[in-house]
Amino acid sequence: MQRWKLGWLAIAGASALTMGCAHGPPPSELTAARQAYQQVSTSPEGRERPADVAAARAALQEAENEYAQSKGSVKTRSLAYVALRKAEIAEARGEADLAAQQRAEAEQLLRQHQESRAQTLARQQQEEREKYEQQRQLYEQQRQQYDAQRQQEAERMRTANAQQQEAESQRLAQLNQELQQRTQQLEQERQARLQAEQRASHALTRLQDENVKVREEARGTVVTLSGSVLFATNATSLLPASRDRLSDVATALKESRNPLIIEGYTDSRGTEEYNDQLSERRAESVRDFLVAQGVPRERIQIRGMGKSRPVASNATAEGRANNRRVEIVVERNVAGTQPSRSSSGVGGSGEEPKPQGSGIDHQSPAPDQGTGGSGAQKQVPEQPMDHGE
Repeated sequence: MQRWKLGWLAIAGASALTMGCAHGPPPSELTAARQAYQQVSTSPEGRERPADVAAARAALQEAENEYAQSKGSVKTRSLAYVALRKAEIAEARGEADLAAQQRAEAEQLLRQHQESRAQTLARQQQEEREKYEQQRQLYEQQRQQYDAQRQQEAERMRTANAQQQEAESQRLAQLNQELQQRTQQLEQERQARLQAEQRASHALTRLQDENVKVREEARGTVVTLSGSVLFATNATSLLPASRDRLSDVATALKESRNPLIIEGYTDSRGTEEYNDQLSERRAESVRDFLVAQGVPRERIQIRGMGKSRPVASNATAEGRANNRRVEIVVERNVAGTQPSRSSSGVGGSGEEPKPQGSGIDHQSPAPDQGTGGSGAQKQVPEQPMDHGE
């Protein structure tokens, strides 16, 4: 009796814990198995069949464990049904034992009735065995179906993974092909730019004479044009004689797409403000002429450098003449990018800090010739002349 009570308390505790953790009502099979076990464990029939009650308790515990893991799965219902059948069998067998005892006590008076009862009990037992066998076969079929479904799902997952890997491999191959094509395209563009730069450099080099100098610097190819060839004294309009030479320069510059910087310079005579204005407007005149010759305006940036960066001493007339110049810098930047230094913007004008000093660009007075066929003269304010030059 004590073992039965302890067994029932263990099952009841596990059932309560499982019901407390579940998110929904247990399957009807499990509820029926619990009730059947509770009934047989406290009944006289159960006390007559302790081994069958223990088997029913073990089957119910297995169903409770499966329900805690998978809730209302097919396996849970199958195990619960097995536990229900075992509880019913324990009850039936106990009942049979009690009936046998009763038959023994009443054998003398009711022999015929005992035989009939024995036959009935035997038939019931056979039916129970047949039912049990049917349920066992049904459970086996359900287990096989579950295994087959699990195998099908595993195969489906393997197929899906293989397809996904194939798609990813194709995508990576396509990306690699696009990368190679882009690399080849960039290399072709780089080679084209290098060839254009070389053509422009060679074309500019062929223009060299006493009034046009070409040199290579870290910032790019520098074309130096003598100011005496381009402009009259204190004027900003191009001289007619300079246009042919500038046309040749424009033709060479169109060989590449690199950014251009046009810098105007003066000697040290005159005020700094005057020299800045004069050098900037002369740079504008050269830019406008190059644009008229087909050089894109967005490539060109101008700077009025004034008396800064002298290339010779301003103490002599020859040195001052060398300092009065216009420099065109073909930058070594990638085509299509903005120039590395900004002072005036595209098509505009700007200023750069200059050293303090005085002096103007001294040349003999002469009428201004105008630029671009406009007929207008660009004249800066009148300044003191360079005496002796």
